[in-house]
Amino acid sequence: MMAEISEFFRINRIVVLFIYGLTFFVMGFAIFLRTRRHSRLRLAHDLRWLAVFGIAHGVHEWGIIFIPIQAGYLPEALIDLLRSAQLVLLAVSFMCLLMFGAVTLEHRYPMLRPAVVALAGVWSVGYMLGGYLLPTDESWYLLSDVWARYLLGFPGSLIAAYGLRYQARLTIAPLKIDNILNVLRLAGIGLIAYALFGGLIVPPADFPPANVLNYALFDQQIGVPVQVFRTLIGLLLAITIIRALEVFEIELDRLIEHMEVEQIQAAERERIGQEIHDGAIQGVYSASLILESMEPLVQEGSEAERRLLQAKNVLNALNTDLRSYMVSLRDPSPADPLVPSLRQLFGNPRFKGLLDIELTYESSPNFKPVQVRHILAIVQECLSNTLRHARARQVQVQIRRADGVFTLTLEDDGYGFAVETTPAGYGLRSMRDRARLIGGQMEIASQPGKGTKVTLSLPEEKS
Repeated sequence: MMAEISEFFRINRIVVLFIYGLTFFVMGFAIFLRTRRHSRLRLAHDLRWLAVFGIAHGVHEWGIIFIPIQAGYLPEALIDLLRSAQLVLLAVSFMCLLMFGAVTLEHRYPMLRPAVVALAGVWSVGYMLGGYLLPTDESWYLLSDVWARYLLGFPGSLIAAYGLRYQARLTIAPLKIDNILNVLRLAGIGLIAYALFGGLIVPPADFPPANVLNYALFDQQIGVPVQVFRTLIGLLLAITIIRALEVFEIELDRLIEHMEVEQIQAAERERIGQEIHDGAIQGVYSASLILESMEPLVQEGSEAERRLLQAKNVLNALNTDLRSYMVSLRDPSPADPLVPSLRQLFGNPRFKGLLDIELTYESSPNFKPVQVRHILAIVQECLSNTLRHARARQVQVQIRRADGVFTLTLEDDGYGFAVETTPAGYGLRSMRDRARLIGGQMEIASQPGKGTKVTLSLPEEKS
């Protein structure tokens, strides 16, 4: 039975190698596509090293298939060059795996990155010296492959597994997403397994442990090529890492949800403050006027006059308390001019991590604090809409001043929408209301697939 299984995999060796390379390539390409979006999570940036590892490692395995096929058509010198490049690609993939582990553990073990560079340097020197000192190219290729796995692949897989577990506990666990945390743990187990099957089990060589733990012995004892186990490990890594990438969508959804809650709370505070001003304060003020009109009708020094004065004092204190409460409900007006306030807003992690915002201006406008507050609220609502609906990556913010008129434009590269047929929501109405409150006008230009441009125009006033 074992002989039949071994023969089956020998016949289908090319298929096994192709699937092996495909699993790692797909994993790397999927990570690359998903991590292109901005994220505040450190793991999102670190995973790019794992993406390069997957793509480079997949291409290396495909080289095992296609280089021998081309040997009958291409010059021998070119085939040797391709095999050398293939070995370099293997080493580069393992270096990226090492670097992934180093950057994920950088704050805990700052010396890991120099150690990775040192290991890469040792292999590179040995690779170049082997080309001159070893008697045959085959022995050079063999030793380069073996030592790439021993020096780079084995420690790289273990360090990457530890780094992935560390970052999962540090950045994913606080988000309370147990399913993502569990799949990252599975990915860590997969990397540990790859350290064994990809880093310790190597082509046969005449020195330990390669003369004992190698492809031939493994195939003889198990009956299944080690590449099959590597393929299964690659499949596990691809599934778990791609599944874990959902954390970035969850992060974005939670961030947008938090922004929406903040906007609803701000709108509710504005509404309550306006109702206090238009209702309760006006009622208290009217009652105070009525009491004042009663003073001539009350005998001086009487108990009625004393009670009337006491009622007036209570109403005045109530009026003061209501006004203080109304002021506390409002967002504080920024003390800085417009441009520094905009830079502070753009530097907020909820925008900086998700949007590439570029601010250009000819000169810094001078507005009253209350105007700056409303302008910032309009800009913040625009950026929130960009995140919620447009899914844009870049936002251009431009400030111009001509003939005493200040113009601020925000233009994104998002999906866009049909302005004429899209009903105005609360956020858009709030933006227009704020523009009118400061004596300005707001225009929106957008088309599906062509982004959105918001223009705010208002006369500049000296503070």
